[in-house]
Amino acid sequence: MKYLPILIAVILFYPDSASACSMYKITKNGKTIVGNNEDWFSPNTQIWFVPKGDNPYGVMNVGFENGFPQGAINEAGLVYDGFAMPYLEIKNTDGKKEIPITELIPFIMHKYANVKEIKEYLSTVNLSYLSSSMLVFIDRSGEYLIVEGDELIIGNEAEKSFSNFYPSQNSNPEEVNIPFYQNGLKHLKTSESKANLDYCSSVMNKFQQTITQYTTIYDLEERKIRLYHYQNFDNYIELDLIEELNKGEHQLKIPELFPKNTKGYQYYIMYNDADAVVEHYETRWENESINIDVEAKNLLKKRITQSIAYIATDWAYTKKDDEGAIKIYKLILKLFPENQEAKKTLENFIETKKKQ
Repeated sequence: MKYLPILIAVILFYPDSASACSMYKITKNGKTIVGNNEDWFSPNTQIWFVPKGDNPYGVMNVGFENGFPQGAINEAGLVYDGFAMPYLEIKNTDGKKEIPITELIPFIMHKYANVKEIKEYLSTVNLSYLSSSMLVFIDRSGEYLIVEGDELIIGNEAEKSFSNFYPSQNSNPEEVNIPFYQNGLKHLKTSESKANLDYCSSVMNKFQQTITQYTTIYDLEERKIRLYHYQNFDNYIELDLIEELNKGEHQLKIPELFPKNTKGYQYYIMYNDADAVVEHYETRWENESINIDVEAKNLLKKRITQSIAYIATDWAYTKKDDEGAIKIYKLILKLFPENQEAKKTLENFIETKKKQ
């Protein structure tokens, strides 16, 4: 679920610009390993541990600085992840409980151990806010639950991969039009699958994109987590869930867990400096728009515009830095003054801030 509040704001202006992510699980000989790539523009990623307290299970959450869990694992070996999706109407809502999504995920992860229990619980909840999202839960046994629209689907295949498409509407994954996902499927078809951290890491390496901010690999039996940063599969750290929870409630910033000379850390520094963001995209447009045909230039313009819009929206609504957000958003008009949608959005944002 790609940085949910930010995504909603950006899609209003750029409805075809949602990014994608991926997830893979394998169960063999009683062991389940799960991998996830988190694809987004913001490098402000973090892990936070919440001991069980009065709940049955403690939880490790993974996500961004807005504090909403994009993924999680609990002490029972239950893993969760979410996906941004095309709109799918949810009709089965009459008489169901009203529970905000910000409360729903933590409640499930602190309370439940298996997907059958989660399915029973979710059947009582109004999930209308998931009309553009899909949730996936995988438990220690290897069973999974897909939450999509009005469908709550239990499955237990030995191997299963997920991305930004609805499984109930796409019976053949090889026909899904997501290039990076197809790249991962090719690797699965040509490699010997093994239920270990190394093999799952190799799969997620093939599923990665240029905006993959981090990769988490979970051993649900041992409750160990391997963490990679920013498409770099040469270096990783490993965490023991139980050991970390025993330290009490605490938070780790993912970029700061890795060497400062890496590409990921440099992107992290650039992203958090508005002037550096402006310089980066000015230089990128200047260098990449030379000697390319009209079609390629229009595609580059679209991608750069979307990237800048994502970042400006993040600065406005998460970092809550209006000055930085306006500076970044003005770059769209500097590079592409004919962009009337960007002009209108910027004017509306400035006017809204004046009234506050």
